[in-house]
Amino acid sequence: MMARERDGIRRGWFGWRKAAGAGAIACCALVACGCPGAADFSAAVSANRDAAFEAWRRAHAGEPTDQPTVKGDLSLASAQLLAMGNNKQLRAILEEKNIAEGQVTEAWSEALPKLTFTGAYQRLDRVAGLDAGPVTVTMGDKDNYSLGLMLSQPIFRGGAIGAGIRAATLYQILADEQVRGVVQSVLYETRKAYYGVLLSQELVKVSEDDLQRVRRHLADVEKKRAQEVATEFDALRARVEVSNVEAELIERQNALRLAGTSLLKTLGVSQESRVTFTDRLVHEPVQADMASAVSEAFRQRPELLQAELGVKLQGEAVAAARAGWWPTVDAYFSETYARPDPHSMTNIAWDDAWNAGATVSWPIFDGFRTAGRVRQENARLRKQRIGLLDTEELVLLEVRQALLSIEDAEKLVRSQSANREQAREGLRLAEVGYREGVTTEVEVLDARQALSTTQALYFKALHSHMTARLLLERATGSLEPPGKGVEK
Repeated sequence: MMARERDGIRRGWFGWRKAAGAGAIACCALVACGCPGAADFSAAVSANRDAAFEAWRRAHAGEPTDQPTVKGDLSLASAQLLAMGNNKQLRAILEEKNIAEGQVTEAWSEALPKLTFTGAYQRLDRVAGLDAGPVTVTMGDKDNYSLGLMLSQPIFRGGAIGAGIRAATLYQILADEQVRGVVQSVLYETRKAYYGVLLSQELVKVSEDDLQRVRRHLADVEKKRAQEVATEFDALRARVEVSNVEAELIERQNALRLAGTSLLKTLGVSQESRVTFTDRLVHEPVQADMASAVSEAFRQRPELLQAELGVKLQGEAVAAARAGWWPTVDAYFSETYARPDPHSMTNIAWDDAWNAGATVSWPIFDGFRTAGRVRQENARLRKQRIGLLDTEELVLLEVRQALLSIEDAEKLVRSQSANREQAREGLRLAEVGYREGVTTEVEVLDARQALSTTQALYFKALHSHMTARLLLERATGSLEPPGKGVEK
């Protein structure tokens, strides 16, 4: 008896040694396969950042890079086309379409049959046997193999499968609307940034013209000072005015550079691009009324359509939750090919076995799990409907604000257009009078300042009007890329 126990302990010890050896081999295999640690991840991130800096350095040096570099004339239409092809936000949202298509495929998989292959090998330390006197019957073999196929087909899921397929289809439509919404957002940001560049250009020109005028005036004052007709104070004041206009010009030139940088970022092109903006601020009257604008917005504003689809999508979530109250029915068929014979462990040979049937599962009581889930999904459905109403109110507000902005900008453009001509004539008369000794230097400077202010206000009014038109197109959901009927 003691000897048998010692043999058992010895076998158990050797078994533990084998298990420990197998574990050590597994750990070595993981190390050999390259199990990464924190230092490895940090090094990879650092390498990626270095590569990004190197890409920027090459672009800054004028070397070819993956990011497009634009040179030459750039119209508003061309800018929008560039944004459609290179804007990072738009390129990212386009992947939602692939996600939606994948969800449709996944949803259909719940209704389709599943075929699964299995394979196994098992090595036993010893084979159980039946001692029947002089004959020992072996039950199995040390080497065991099996190959199997399992075919299953869902029959009934309480409506969850249909709800899943409908939800996936709705999500596919929702993804299209999300893409359209981002397209309109990118177009809006592109045109807004382009208009900002045009305004900055015009303001720079106003300051450049002002600088030429004050320099001419300084020359007149210096000439009169030499003739002892003007005082040193007059010359000093003229020099100060030149310095002030130069400072204003520098400020506006910097604003122009910043506006151009912002536009290039929106377009998704290299900051090393060198372009000339060919469009101009123009006044194009708009004929729009509240009823037609609201009608257009309610039919094609992406946010409203997304909210509508969100309500329908949540309705399918409610249907899927209610499926928990119904039974599930599945059919199956299984085929196994194994050694030893799956029918008889005493037959050490390959043979096959199959079975088929159906399963029904009906939760009689699930601890109110389904009831709780249905309550949650119904609450989410009501929340989606409230969100739809809130979106409608927001769209109405944006349409009204856009129409009011257009109305105000129209009045401002007309008033400043008339003031512009009057200010030009006023400066001309003041300059002529100063040369003839009729007007004073203060009157010339005031007239020059009035013209500069009026010029700036005029271009700001044009910019406001074009921006208001853009806001109306965005509010009504009518923004489209060039060639589709919006921006010329």
